[in-house]
Amino acid sequence: MPGLMELLFLLAAWLIVPLGLGFLPDSKPLRLARTLQPAAALLVTISFFVPAGPVAAALAVPWLCLNALVALGGLLSLKDAFKKGIPALLLIVAMGFPPVGGVHLVASRLGVPLAGFPEPIVLLTAIHFHYTAFAAPILARISGAGIVGGTPLLAAGFLFSPTLKAVGVGVLCASVAGLALGQLMQIPALPRPRARILLALSSVAVLAGMALAAVYEHGYQTGRTWISIPRMAATHGILNGVGFSLLGLLAWRPGRL
Repeated sequence: MPGLMELLFLLAAWLIVPLGLGFLPDSKPLRLARTLQPAAALLVTISFFVPAGPVAAALAVPWLCLNALVALGGLLSLKDAFKKGIPALLLIVAMGFPPVGGVHLVASRLGVPLAGFPEPIVLLTAIHFHYTAFAAPILARISGAGIVGGTPLLAAGFLFSPTLKAVGVGVLCASVAGLALGQLMQIPALPRPRARILLALSSVAVLAGMALAAVYEHGYQTGRTWISIPRMAATHGILNGVGFSLLGLLAWRPGRL
């Protein structure tokens, strides 16, 4: 049976990604991705009920292909995005991150380490690239540059340097906190009370989630296990996934303000 981390990924597959796709610039690859999403999500769900190995990985491959279609749609929309400015470019950036999560998902279901990292880091990376890396640029209004830069900086830190990893965590935490404060400032502009409540909850959730991330990283750098990885998944993961990403996208989704 899927555990908490698997359920967090499935929340992205069934809710976060479909909601996010509604904000992205239209293209043939993106339309195909929207059509294939339910089938790909169903197959990846089945993969979590199968022991890690070739069969589970094969069931996850369609989700990776869907991610590739999203990224291809971003590349095809890049020229127009340059003409429209930073908000449009942030959407393109959001479209480029999911394939990284898809690769980690397939590796996780295959049961092999990726870049030297074992489970649960591989699955947690897949989750991260479907939540903060995907949803945050879509929601960004103030601190998008830091969010865009912080994610690859964090990934590079995992691979090459604990110091670089700490810098990446700091940049990402500060940038997402800035985004949360920006969202709070925009609440009065939303015409519907439900949207205002959702955006307020999204902002408060991500502030708490980033505070936990900072505490975890400080403990990691100083050799103190203040928060375990399973506890981070149960707190930081839910705050970022359900609180920030899901509620934020619901608040801003087109035509539902």
